[in-house]
Amino acid sequence: MGRKPNYKNQAFIDRVSAKILEIADDQEITQEKIAELFQADDNRQIGRVLRGETNFGISELERFAKILKVHPKAFLDFDWD
Repeated sequence: MGRKPNYKNQAFIDRVSAKILEIADDQEITQEKIAELFQADDNRQIGRVLRGETNFGISELERFAKILKVHPKAFLDFDWD
């Protein structure tokens, strides 16, 4: 059997990433501070997530929610078709 291609909806990723940044901005938390609190092995990966350059997972979404002290559903609060 052939391998299925990875599904990636760039528009959705962009909206979620923008929402994370919007919430962080409202709390006056910089990308650098998010990366520090995230305690990632590679802070560049956090930047890629926040710029919508990578298809990140549910576990990362939960970590962003904990860092920003919001429910994960806050990142999905936007108009969607």
